[in-house]
Amino acid sequence: MSAWFPPDASFHASEMDSAFFGIYVAAVFAVVLVVGLAIVFIRQNRRQDEGDKAVQTGKANIVFQAIWVLAAVGLAIFAFNLDFCGYMDRQVAPGNALQIEVTARQWDFDFAYPNGFVADTLHVVVGQPVQLNIKSEDVVHSLTIPALRLNQAALPGQQSSAWFQADRPGTYEVRSNIYSGDGFPGMQTALVTHTDAGYQAWMASVTDIFVGKTMEEVGELLYNKHACKACHSINGTKLVGPSFKDLYGNTFDTKEGVQIVADDAYIKESILTPNASVIAGYEPVMTPYAGKLNDKEIEAITAWLKSMSQFGQQEGN
Repeated sequence: MSAWFPPDASFHASEMDSAFFGIYVAAVFAVVLVVGLAIVFIRQNRRQDEGDKAVQTGKANIVFQAIWVLAAVGLAIFAFNLDFCGYMDRQVAPGNALQIEVTARQWDFDFAYPNGFVADTLHVVVGQPVQLNIKSEDVVHSLTIPALRLNQAALPGQQSSAWFQADRPGTYEVRSNIYSGDGFPGMQTALVTHTDAGYQAWMASVTDIFVGKTMEEVGELLYNKHACKACHSINGTKLVGPSFKDLYGNTFDTKEGVQIVADDAYIKESILTPNASVIAGYEPVMTPYAGKLNDKEIEAITAWLKSMSQFGQQEGN
């Protein structure tokens, strides 16, 4: 019967398979018993010829009825107990689980890793617990990984979660099991399980944010990744800090009464030591990013700010 399922790739899968086969065997036994008794009763009580009269029924046998009810209750308890502990274990991820944000949409998946990298495939380390925090951008989907025996709904406007721990390296199918439109058959991707060294090598190979992007695109990516939008708008709205719209190349007065131009040097200083020179009207509350952003990343942010500023465009002309 194990041929009914793909090879299991987690210890949860083997637990669920054992529960399934236990319930299956018990159900087969119950069906054989009931059908067998029905056949026996039919053969014994069938009408032999036209002259036979119906036999008068007697009183119900309380003992047999009690045995039948207890057997049914026992079967239900047996089925419940087979995977109760495993079910409870699957509801709460270990504290050291890797957190991966999963976004489902018509008709693909995105997997966002703790360092901000987003991939269209799921990569994990063998032996490491992983918690998937799942949401949908549009309609109801599901995240189904048959090799892990994992199936979790992805609901719009609501986050669900599931966790697993892969126990062998390999590549396994990931798909949705809920119809979501014409492109539903193509809503498939892969789970790739690595050794620790293999995972680190993969992550290093894909997380160079400059590959395939312009400096301006990288600057915008860093703006979103580091949550700069919480304090700095890009539409001119005043928040905790000045808006990034028309910032580059503009002239400002500082709290110290000094007039400055928001050029490359000032942008870099404001990122690394932001409270050294604060624009008038704002408080020195920004977190320093020294050690968090390198020179090339600061250069990308500067290029992005310049692309959004009429003063920067004029300077470029």
